[in-house]
Parts: sequence; structure tokens; C-alpha cells
Amino acid sequence: MDTADFHFEAPRLLAVAVLAGVAVFVALRWAERRRRRGLAGFAAARLLDRLTAGYSSARRLTKDLALALGCALLVAAFAGPRWGVEIAQQKGATEDVVFALDVSKSMLVGDMSPTRLARAKVAIANFVRRKGTGNVGLVAFAGQAFLQCPLTRDYDAFFRTLEETDTGSIQVSGTDLGRAVEEAELAFYSNRNRKLVIILTDGEDLEAGGVEMAKKLKRKGLVVHTVGVGTPSGGPIRVIGASGALDTLKDKEGEEVVSRLDEKTLGEIADATGGRFVRLGQAGEGMEALRLAIQAGTDERGAGRRGIPREEWFIGAALLLLVLESLVSTRRKDAQP
Repeated sequence: MDTADFHFEAPRLLAVAVLAGVAVFVALRWAERRRRRGLAGFAAARLLDRLTAGYSSARRLTKDLALALGCALLVAAFAGPRWGVEIAQQKGATEDVVFALDVSKSMLVGDMSPTRLARAKVAIANFVRRKGTGNVGLVAFAGQAFLQCPLTRDYDAFFRTLEETDTGSIQVSGTDLGRAVEEAELAFYSNRNRKLVIILTDGEDLEAGGVEMAKKLKRKGLVVHTVGVGTPSGGPIRVIGASGALDTLKDKEGEEVVSRLDEKTLGEIADATGGRFVRLGQAGEGMEALRLAIQAGTDERGAGRRGIPREEWFIGAALLLLVLESLVSTRRKDAQP
């Protein structure tokens, strides 16, 4: 049996399962002690020994353990145990796409004309126009992430929001890909549509949380594609200075801050969910190639690999324990009939 990627969809319920099992066991042992005390108050010590001569305390303990463990397993089944991998072909399914757009200052670098941010926004708009179906949403992120446009089929409203999104949309500086992925995941509706996240960024994950968050999304069946905006050689970041003129951003030592495309991080994020990493390209050719792959249903590596539900194993084990508990007698083997 394939036991790869063993996990629980709702791991917090495991604590409830343990507590339920312990509570049942404690209650059963308390009831047992109360029965023995009741007998002790009813009969003399010598008579009590004769009355309980055929009774096995060890078997009673075994029955209590079986009941407690069975209860714990039943609750654990609700935690969504998963292991093994199944491949689900989703070609032709309607896609809900959430774009996560980097609006940090590094997106103002001019290694893509006129800037990385402007080129990324054009690529998103072209993608939506040519795709033409399904819901689209927009998340803007820098050091924080916020949903700018909820999932909608009103493309005009989406385009207006996209046009208004710039480096002033997020006040917290930096680049946190983990928050971007998390915010994008929260934007999806609970429906049967295929769910895709497309991140457009230069890949400088200053908080280093993007890969771990992407791994969590894989278990929920979401696919994250990453689009690298910029060039590996990079360029200086130009911002509007106090005088109103363009100025080059400098570090504490007075050196120009150069922002470069981080392909390694973006590739790892995409790989974590079976998605793809592409370079945007000056003419947006990378984004167009990704759109065609999504349309053909060939964009996912592994075509939608998901953990296989295994609740029936836990339920079966619990029922087996309950049956065995009912078959075990508390009478000693060597007791006289």
C-alpha cells in the first residue's frame, strides 16, 4: 500500500480524538471502581471474594481500552486522514483564477519596459481577455497581502481594479510570498471549479514563507503557478524622492539596491503544488504559454495529485474494536461454572 504523504486534513481534530478517548477510558474506570465499592459495602470481605472469584479485572481493563480506542478512532476519522496519491484529470473544468500581484518597490525596476509592475499588469489583462471564461480575482501583496478584487465574472470591474493597483496599494514594505499565497487561498469559493493561483513577482521572498505555504495548499488541491517578472541581471530600484524627481533607492551604506529575479524560489513554490514556473518575457510570452497550458489541461505536473481519503480505515478499525469488546467476557478462563 502506498503510504506517501500521510497527513490529516483537519489535524486539530486529533486533539479532540485523544481527549475523547481519554474521557471514555476515565469514565469506564470510574464506573468500575464504583461498582466494586458498591459490592464492598453490600457484602463481607470473605463473601466478596467468593462473589468475584470468576471475575477478571484484566479482561475488564482490556474491554475499557478497546472502547476508548474505538471512540478515539471514530473521532479521528473526522480529521480527514490521507495517504497515498491519486491522479485526477481536470481537463475541461471551469477554472477560478486568483492573480497575486507583487506591488513592492522592487517591481518598479526598469529591466522590463516600462517597469516590471506595468508589464505584469498588461500580461494579466491579456490573460483574462483571451481566457474569456471563469471567475477571476486579484490579490496585491508586498510586506502584507490584501484582496483587491473578489472572484468575479465582471471583467470590466476586474480591469478597473487592476488598473488602480500600484505600489501604493500596500503600505507595508517588503515582499511576503507566504501571505500572498494564504490570502489568495482565502479568496476561493467552496465550489467544484478548478482552483488556480498565479503569482506574478520578481521572487524576492524576504519573509521566506512562500514555499511552506504552497505545500499546505497542495493538500487542499490548489495549484500555484509562478510567473517571474524581471531578469536575473536585475536593475536598480527607482522611486520618487522628496523633491518629486526619480531617485535610486540606496541601502544604509549608500550603495544602490539592485533587485534581481529569483527563479529558484519561484520554481520551488510552483513545484510544491505541481504547478509551473515561467518567465514572463518582455512580450508576455511566458504568461501566454501558461494560459494555453491551462486551457489544454496540461498545466499541472502530475495532473492534479491529491491525497487519497482513508476515513474508512479508521472507521473499520473502530468498529472492529467495538465488536471485539462485545465478544470479550470478564469471566476468568479458569473460573468454575
